Amino acid sequence: MLLINLIHDLRQPLGNIEGTTYCLTSLLQSADAPIRDQVRLIERQVERAEQILAAASAELARSGVQRREIEVTNSAS
Repeated sequence: MLLINLIHDLRQPLGNIEGTTYCLTSLLQSADAPIRDQVRLIERQVERAEQILAAASAELARSGVQRREIEVTNSAS
């Protein structure tokens, strides 16, 4: 359950960062190249983190951990 919660909890701030970089990209279209490069770096790092979370989520689903954790959580209620 810890990994499921961790994956879920990390997606929220990544979504916020992604939204902020989208706004920055729009606002900084005429900024110097080094500034735009830094925003692109943030975008790439967010993409990478999202890929890692997606892979971890897929691995949990393949291993059946998610299903077992949900069953344990429901039976404890």
